[in-house]
Amino acid sequence: MSAAVRIAFLPLDARPVTRGAFLALADLAGWDVATPPAALLGARRQSGDVDALWRWVDTEGADADVLIASAEVMIYGGLVPSRIGHEPLDRCLALAGRFGEARRRAPHRRLLLAASNLRLPAAPDAAEEPEYWAEFGPRIFAYSYHFDRYEQTGDPSSQAQAAAAQAAVPPPVMADVLARRARNLTVLLALVDQAARGDLDGLLVGQDDAAEFGLTRRDLRTVEGAIAERGAGGRAWVTYGTDELAVRLLARAWLERSARTPGVRVTYAYPENRDAIPRYEGQALDRTVTSHIATAGGRRVARGEELILFVHNFPGAQAEAPHQQPYEPRGLDHFFEALQAAVEAGPPLGIADVRYSNGADRTFVRRLLDLPGASRMAAYGGWNTASNTLGMALAQSLLPSGPAGQAFTIGRFLDDWGYQAGVRQQLAAEILPRYPGAAPERLGPALGPCAEAARAWLERDYVPPLARCFGRRIQVTRVAFPWERLFEAGIEVEVT
Repeated sequence: MSAAVRIAFLPLDARPVTRGAFLALADLAGWDVATPPAALLGARRQSGDVDALWRWVDTEGADADVLIASAEVMIYGGLVPSRIGHEPLDRCLALAGRFGEARRRAPHRRLLLAASNLRLPAAPDAAEEPEYWAEFGPRIFAYSYHFDRYEQTGDPSSQAQAAAAQAAVPPPVMADVLARRARNLTVLLALVDQAARGDLDGLLVGQDDAAEFGLTRRDLRTVEGAIAERGAGGRAWVTYGTDELAVRLLARAWLERSARTPGVRVTYAYPENRDAIPRYEGQALDRTVTSHIATAGGRRVARGEELILFVHNFPGAQAEAPHQQPYEPRGLDHFFEALQAAVEAGPPLGIADVRYSNGADRTFVRRLLDLPGASRMAAYGGWNTASNTLGMALAQSLLPSGPAGQAFTIGRFLDDWGYQAGVRQQLAAEILPRYPGAAPERLGPALGPCAEAARAWLERDYVPPLARCFGRRIQVTRVAFPWERLFEAGIEVEVT
């Protein structure tokens, strides 16, 4: 059945987590994927070739059964260009309207679109934001947070803090912030209109780098209201996450083709803390879990499950993986008892390791890899935000498994546990200082040495326990840094 399905895929950008992961998971489904050359997608602050990408949709992608695309790459040229570019609103709306034209030219082709509400980070970092973010980012965030908090709670202290933060930002800068948000929100609402008309079969609107209050939350409420008012709830959804949206749509498309809506039961490491809000997100973890299951094509159940999603959450506030310290693992005894029972009982299980943001829990993974039968897990993830981890692990768990699926899981361990929670910090401490001018955000002369050291350290310290757990021969053949920074790595692995 699924072998005949052809997908046209236009990723958010060319990073391994946004392009490579999708291609690998589509291969698990047995689907043929056509995707534009990576050179058309741009890189970091460099915009992709939007006109060439649309020509590709109308030619190479025309005979696909399913089109899964990123709105950001097709309208702005990529994720970062959507935050920093100066495209006028009329051009953006015209490009958004081309999805409807694509539907009319190929009415047989299902059209699933991922889009992202503009983020608003707190850090003074302009690497992926307008240049003024390096100086004014924290104050812009404070204004955003307290403006919305006052609107939602009426707390006069937030009113005062919003006013103080706004006064500390030059008016032209604040005007640019608000104008960009207004432009991107207008585009999202236009896409909701297309979903309501049936031009889109699915629109998944995500959010990254948010908080419990803020202009991000205000805009998401506007999108949610528009979906309800236009009666688009069967085809448009608001969620958290961005980089993993496409793989969630892939899982949804595969399940639709299979005429399945599998039941997913959720087990937490710390169930009493499931309503805590993870870092970089704006709602309770448990609500996000339910949203991810539904938008990936499943349904959450308390019993009669076809999949168990084990969520290794955090006991207090979520911390950053690079700052983690060893802890007493006996606190996880009950969680591992449930894992062992699931492994022995046989239903597929996926593991979302969200105790920390931006990397795996080293204490948890060491114990997990020693669990008898752990090699039978359908998926593992522990990277970036909670939603990124949940979405990728859930999508993989819902797709067919087998040796290729296990190889993908091994790759995730090497990235999320080996690199993000270990090697990345080693590189910053041991390699970068040897090369004047090198920095985590711009490797420069340390690019090659970091790549070779990362490959060697992964082979030495992380491959052996993975090989013992999975009973496979594992070789890290290459490590690359697609955006020439330490934050993400492309890890090529041979598993036999």
